[in-house]
Amino acid sequence: MQEDLHDDAGALSPYRCALFSGHDEYWTAAMRTHVDDYVAAGGRVARFAGNFMWQIRLDHDNTRQIAYKYDAAHRDPVAGTDARHLLTGAWEDPAVGNPGATTFGVNALRGMYAGFGAFAPRSSRGYTVFRPEHWALEGTGLGYADTVGDEAAVFSYEVDGLDYEFRDGLPHPTGTDGAPDGLQIIAMNWSTAAEDGRDVDRSYFMLGDGDARYRAGIAGEDYTEQNRRRFARGAGMIVSFARGAGEVFTAGTCEWANGLRIGDPGITAITDNVLRTFLGSSRGRIS
Repeated sequence: MQEDLHDDAGALSPYRCALFSGHDEYWTAAMRTHVDDYVAAGGRVARFAGNFMWQIRLDHDNTRQIAYKYDAAHRDPVAGTDARHLLTGAWEDPAVGNPGATTFGVNALRGMYAGFGAFAPRSSRGYTVFRPEHWALEGTGLGYADTVGDEAAVFSYEVDGLDYEFRDGLPHPTGTDGAPDGLQIIAMNWSTAAEDGRDVDRSYFMLGDGDARYRAGIAGEDYTEQNRRRFARGAGMIVSFARGAGEVFTAGTCEWANGLRIGDPGITAITDNVLRTFLGSSRGRIS
């Protein structure tokens, strides 16, 4: 649970780069503040992880995690109080008012699921490249509209994204959900927060449309069929941006590590580029 990051504002300061990976779902407000301050002071953060969704609290000397999640507005004791900003719900809940994208560039509510249960079961399992000139893709051989990570199924399970729009064939953040100024969407793919109920997928139904319903609820909108479809649409992204003297690179998926596990050349090369750049090393393959 990264208790050291929660307790110690200087936990990251001795390091040139902080790396987060996997299914990295639960964070306290203090953890985020310490990461933000580290980056602003010149630190580099590489996040190869997905499902950045929930604020939590810790108590009993950090041995108990409090997370009411979907029921926070009704069950969390801080709801409706002066401490409602510590509500253990989604970062994008207006009561919390601390959009996840401000720290890592993406958030879970704009992403969600791909290739999991009946969530987009026949979609591509990789990212489509839109900005091949980005330094993280140097030496990969990837060009515009190429895919990366599909053989390793890195774009699957839970992914994180942003509100975006296309201009001249390139995705740009709209800024409606906390995307930092200057953020670049390097690559992306599409996801969903609702299973569509197709008979062919009936044996795979798992979560229904609960996340789309939750997203509509914290947006204060009725859950009509039209809104169901709108709030179900998502995307997962690879992004980067600068904050202060530092920089953040995020590949918003839980399954990035699988690309490294099987030696996917594109995923391995991107990871090498990010870590060498953020560690101040010369470019080249990390053994």
